[in-house]
Amino acid sequence: MGGVAVGITVMLAAIAIVNGFQQTIPDKFTGFWGHIQIQKLDLSNSFEQQSFFVSHKLLDDLLKQPEVSAILPYATKGGIIKTDSSFEGIVLKGVDWSWDTTALHAQLVAGRMPVFSRAENSQEVLVPKKVADRLQLLPGHRIQMYFIQDPPRVRVMQVAGIYNLGIEGEFSKPFVIGDLRHVQRLNGWAPEEVGAIEIHLNKWADVNNTTAKLSGLVGAELEAYSIRELYPNLFSWLGLFDLNKQVLIVIMLIVAGVNMISALLILILERTTTIGLLKTMGMRNRSIRSLFLLTGTYIAFWGLVWGNLIGLGFYFLQVNFQLIPLDEASYYVAYVPVLLSWKEILVLNAGTLLACVLMLLGPSFLVTRISPLKAIRFD
Repeated sequence: MGGVAVGITVMLAAIAIVNGFQQTIPDKFTGFWGHIQIQKLDLSNSFEQQSFFVSHKLLDDLLKQPEVSAILPYATKGGIIKTDSSFEGIVLKGVDWSWDTTALHAQLVAGRMPVFSRAENSQEVLVPKKVADRLQLLPGHRIQMYFIQDPPRVRVMQVAGIYNLGIEGEFSKPFVIGDLRHVQRLNGWAPEEVGAIEIHLNKWADVNNTTAKLSGLVGAELEAYSIRELYPNLFSWLGLFDLNKQVLIVIMLIVAGVNMISALLILILERTTTIGLLKTMGMRNRSIRSLFLLTGTYIAFWGLVWGNLIGLGFYFLQVNFQLIPLDEASYYVAYVPVLLSWKEILVLNAGTLLACVLMLLGPSFLVTRISPLKAIRFD
């Protein structure tokens, strides 16, 4: 029972942790960048984006797609935040009044979300935690943002809130979120010009097909890129978790099966005299094998019960209390994320029980090799 319990506990933990990583980290990216980006065809990696005009027809066509839940025109521009004692390079991400703050609420660590009005230009910005820590910024502070161009421009902003996405560095620059109209005026763009359009979908599963569909919808000068195409290294890393999960499940199934085989062999050896008496009284080998298989199944079943209690107990404790922390700079999350569905739990338990029973079939044939006369004399 202990062997089966350990196996099912480890398998539940492995599936929960892999699922947690594969959902939590992509959700951070899609919450900030959407599932799909529509950009002008440009080979440059500069933050000075090539602008394009966004027509009402294009926006309506995008929103009519059943897979699309929201769209957000935006533009980026590199700059510097300067204080009396220090300065920091940043990228201003300008968004319009339709920006949905829901996805970033979980990453807000201080202050509130900035408010962007359709009628008026807002001076409020959302600052990443690393920049705020280095410059000792707090909500309510006024900051000066410098933009290197000809002539150089400066804008005075007010920090509304501080957020911590946890993915800055390798995959994301320090983005300060502000009003789109600042970027448009700095670049001399018209109100209808933007640098890109962020597309949010209802389901992750629709990403590839919807990206191909939107590429044909947006015209020749624009292109749709999925978040997987924009960050291939990240999703390749997350894909490796699937292999680790599969290998671990196979190993744990083998360990549980070997434990059950050992237990059955010990039961047969301990009951050799009983087997001989039953055969002497006319009981068939098939019936005796069934008795031992039922006993093995009983042991495996209670092992599963205890394993589920331990594994699901760990799951609920981690969900509610985040008992196991992580280095966010390395893993992009502050604690071990876990996620399980009832379907996965049922399939795993049914598969483990079936595997254990199938592994018991071979050793159970040892019953047929026991001679009644020798079994009665067996001590």
